[in-house]
Amino acid sequence: MNGQPAYRNIGQNVDLNHDALGGDSLERLMMKDALRAVKDNQYDFDAWTRLLKIVEKVNDEKASRDAYDGFLRRYPYCYGYWKKYADFERNNKHYEKCLTVYERGLEAIPLSVDLWLSYIAYVKEIAQGQRQATAKIRDVYTRALEACGLEFRSDKLWVEFIDWEISNGEFDKAMILFDVLISTPIALFASHFEKFKQFVNSQEPDRILTSEEYNAITDLIYPKIKDSLDGEPLFFMEEYEDDSIPIDGENIEEVQPKTVRRRKHNEHALKAFREEIINRKHQLYLENEREVSIRWVYENAIKRPYFHVKPLERDQLRNWYSYLDFEIRTGKKTRILFLFERCMIACANYEEMWIKYANYLEQLDDLASARAIYKRATGIHCPRKPGIHLAYSAFEEKLGDIETSEAILTEFDRRHPDYISIHLRLISIERRKANKNGNPDYSSLVAKYERLIQDSPSKKVASFWALKLARFHTRFRHDRKLAKKVLKEAISKDKDNVQLYLQLVDLAYSSSHSRDSEIIAAFDTAVDSKDLGLEERYQFSLRKMEFLEEMSGDISRLHQHIEKHLALEKTFDTPPQMTIFHGKRVPLFKETLPQQLVDQKHLKEEEPPEKRPKTEIMD
Repeated sequence: MNGQPAYRNIGQNVDLNHDALGGDSLERLMMKDALRAVKDNQYDFDAWTRLLKIVEKVNDEKASRDAYDGFLRRYPYCYGYWKKYADFERNNKHYEKCLTVYERGLEAIPLSVDLWLSYIAYVKEIAQGQRQATAKIRDVYTRALEACGLEFRSDKLWVEFIDWEISNGEFDKAMILFDVLISTPIALFASHFEKFKQFVNSQEPDRILTSEEYNAITDLIYPKIKDSLDGEPLFFMEEYEDDSIPIDGENIEEVQPKTVRRRKHNEHALKAFREEIINRKHQLYLENEREVSIRWVYENAIKRPYFHVKPLERDQLRNWYSYLDFEIRTGKKTRILFLFERCMIACANYEEMWIKYANYLEQLDDLASARAIYKRATGIHCPRKPGIHLAYSAFEEKLGDIETSEAILTEFDRRHPDYISIHLRLISIERRKANKNGNPDYSSLVAKYERLIQDSPSKKVASFWALKLARFHTRFRHDRKLAKKVLKEAISKDKDNVQLYLQLVDLAYSSSHSRDSEIIAAFDTAVDSKDLGLEERYQFSLRKMEFLEEMSGDISRLHQHIEKHLALEKTFDTPPQMTIFHGKRVPLFKETLPQQLVDQKHLKEEEPPEKRPKTEIMD
């Protein structure tokens, strides 16, 4: 929590100096306006995108870098803008800076297949003629597969890597990639297996198998094809000159053609080898087909796998939840973590998703990773949302780091003041600290409550804090008189707040030592109020009736209130749904019969009056 978060400086490092922007051209005036809009509101996504469109036209390197850096610190999952930023540096011939931008982008969003492919294309471009170019390119491809090879739509990356290895004559390396690809559940798995079969059927087996695999298959197929060979060997050796052009920086004029010897397999042996190789992989393909099929319903429901500030549809969120729960049930940690990272790209603005991710890691006892998730969420993606900060604070408090727990919320309150939930949690943390002492001193807590009441922006907020303080006095200080005083003062300032009256009644109910007169007085405060609405007063009157009926020892008080309650009932334009008889009003001539009596006596409208049961009607 030390230091200023990076996002605090977004929009603050832009240069609005007239001379620095180079005069009054229309584009530069537009850029000044766009910069000002971003500085006024650093969370205005549309303002940022307008600015970036303008800097594409105005080739001001400093202003452009400031714009891209500011935007991408706030929205690092916008992979397309990392590509634009890299292109900007490349077009200005800053090739090392271009590489740096790509690396920054891939660190921010390593699951972006498109960004990896763009980076690989750039590396190929600048690596031409360099020594170890092949090794460098292969290293980038390998990094890309390690980062996003499990992405359901990573097919293009896999195919491009395999084709590149084949184009270099590295058939054994292509075979290794196929081995992994066949077992990876991605969208075009079936076409990849067809490509694999075509590859096997176009190569000599010794060029795509390890020596161990080759010998094992030889031992298996030889007895089966021995008779078909007619005494011929499995293969013979052929020689040819390799005059391929080097790509690793060697001097072409100095490279002499090489004589290469390789195996040429007998037709029968070749057929048997290829069938066995494909058959061995077919079972892996079938298992992978099953893995794809059980995920297809989730993958097919993902309509927006990329980041955007616009809200996701509820069905999309539910699908991500269901998909994550499914992977968690499978128990494969690598796939679970990868799916969480995919989910966070599409759901970056949803704090509940970050909390789910952190909770999963916490359940694995991977506390460092859980903390890292909270930091990513609070520091980059959800810096203005209180829920994720409250969860992060609770996480640290559970681990015993009270200082950090408080600091998380204090810093949030400094940047985004007046969140009630933040103040509530800070008070709760202080209360829990105080409770650890044998004789807790709550004076500072009471002072905080009183200050919050005093500094409240409205009487409704002040009443909210008064309710909290009254409950605190009752629960922790066991001072019901002081709680009652707080509520009475709040009612005097917010006379139509039903919650205050309810709390006053509940306070009277809360003690087994309360006298009937105290509880009745609390009810009467609400029933006799001139500031509450008729329906609210009527509900309090009903509750008072219930109390007098069920708990009071003085029948005269009940009798008095019945008359008062019925008088209140008569003031309604239409009869209320609930009456003192706890049932719906039922018309009987012009009067009302208790519903339970109607049900009990099975009163029928067609019976003559003299045959109807006698019923006492209360008016």
